[in-house]
Amino acid sequence: MIENKTILIVDDEFQMRTLLSIYLKDEGFVLFEASTGKEAITKIRNNPDNYDLIILDIMMPDLDGFEVCKIVREYSTIPILMLSARKALEDRVDGLNLGADDYLTKPFEPEELIARVKALLRRVTTIEAKKDEVKLAFEDGLSIYYENRSVYVNNELVELTAKEFELLYKIALNPQRVYTRDDLLYLIWGEDYVGAQRTVDSHIKNIRSKLYAAGLKNNRIITVWGVGYKFV
Repeated sequence: MIENKTILIVDDEFQMRTLLSIYLKDEGFVLFEASTGKEAITKIRNNPDNYDLIILDIMMPDLDGFEVCKIVREYSTIPILMLSARKALEDRVDGLNLGADDYLTKPFEPEELIARVKALLRRVTTIEAKKDEVKLAFEDGLSIYYENRSVYVNNELVELTAKEFELLYKIALNPQRVYTRDDLLYLIWGEDYVGAQRTVDSHIKNIRSKLYAAGLKNNRIITVWGVGYKFV
């Protein structure tokens, strides 16, 4: 259902936030606002599951929309619709390359805004509906099933703890992306976790050991010295 979806409007102009709110409230959306990029980052980091979509203006005084988008994409896949009066092709390309899902130039018709918002939310709803069916399969016999949190090597079940599974699944979703230890602590253990970075190292060591014992010959989790880890 598209109704009751939550949207965070990020724009330093009060009039634009008010206008967007008028358009979107009529469609049944639940709205939150941030007037600066820093405020938006704080809201999203503190409650990443509170928002189904972000409408993000580019031209803001503290952190511009490009920087906000880049930061959000370090730890969240919340759909982002960028707004800007700048119509240059390079701006649209930059926004999309940083992880924005769509880009709308000002001025715009309310019907187009609403259509783009609903299209993005439908896309996410479809992905979520299929989430339990996700299977990651690799040519060396490693298979990861999201639905029942299970991992197999050549059809042999690998017994991982809940955190080990979450860690493996997260990095396997984004091959070649380098995650710092702080990234992984935040993503898997949460921002309130109090403990050493060695927690990540010990979990990675356990995952590698269990996969090898099950017959996986390739080391899929590579240490990037001085930085963190990546899945290959």
